Amino acid sequence: MLERPIIELFNRFWLPKLIEVEADVIWIGKGAWSVPWLWQAYKRARPKTQLVCYNADDPITSYSRGGNRPWVTQAIPCFDLFCTYNESLVEPICAAGAKRVSRLPFAWDPAIHPMQPEAGFDHDLVFVGNGDAYREKWLSEILRYPATRNWRVAVFGHWSKGIDPAVAERLQRRQIVGSEMAKVLARSKVALNILRRQNEGSHNMRTFETPGCGGLAASQYSEEQNVIFPGGEAAIYFNTPEEAVSQIGEVIENPSLLTHLRRGARDRVLAETYAARALSLLEQL
Repeated sequence: MLERPIIELFNRFWLPKLIEVEADVIWIGKGAWSVPWLWQAYKRARPKTQLVCYNADDPITSYSRGGNRPWVTQAIPCFDLFCTYNESLVEPICAAGAKRVSRLPFAWDPAIHPMQPEAGFDHDLVFVGNGDAYREKWLSEILRYPATRNWRVAVFGHWSKGIDPAVAERLQRRQIVGSEMAKVLARSKVALNILRRQNEGSHNMRTFETPGCGGLAASQYSEEQNVIFPGGEAAIYFNTPEEAVSQIGEVIENPSLLTHLRRGARDRVLAETYAARALSLLEQL
């Protein structure tokens, strides 16, 4: 309960220092450390500076310490431009009082996740990500199908010890990031992407990171993903664990289809970089 008072105290200390800085644009990443009056006071002092907020979570309904707080929602009308990654959030954010809303999807950063050369495969299917009940449910249901028993499967990330045996026997029990993650994704025939509940119907960062590294993603179907990486051309999509096993198995057993999809994903992701997103934002401003 002390979180907001602490932030308020920090804001009172920080506001004069912020006003001293001349800027055409201030970029606010979510704004969980600022309350609405900070931006209102700043705009009175610097009315020509544009305030741009980019929120990579749901600022309307998803409340969590790491993702969103009530004052993040309350601050929406303070910004000259509010950017969201999710098309379905545009209308609710407008209704919350936003002056302007822009959809700015996630992207790929080649400096962090460099695209890997085409090479052989260490795994048929890989999942990279920390464990939770939702992800474990998807993984365990997929891996219980007899068709997956002959697949070379690896699961990387931090997972609890008491997990489903179908997942535990494939678990590498270590996290991988950056260039190491890029190599693992590129040297796996298919990389499973599980959209968490807050991303269902939309996309997540792995949507772009997997093809950016040179890999092929298999994910729950969403229209947003399918527009950028069409199914059958640059990605694999499914709606149920049974569909996942069928679709992934077909690609694993068909080298020409695998090559076609992986190259299609590589070609399409080249235009989906954070540098391109930044240029798009500047054009809007």
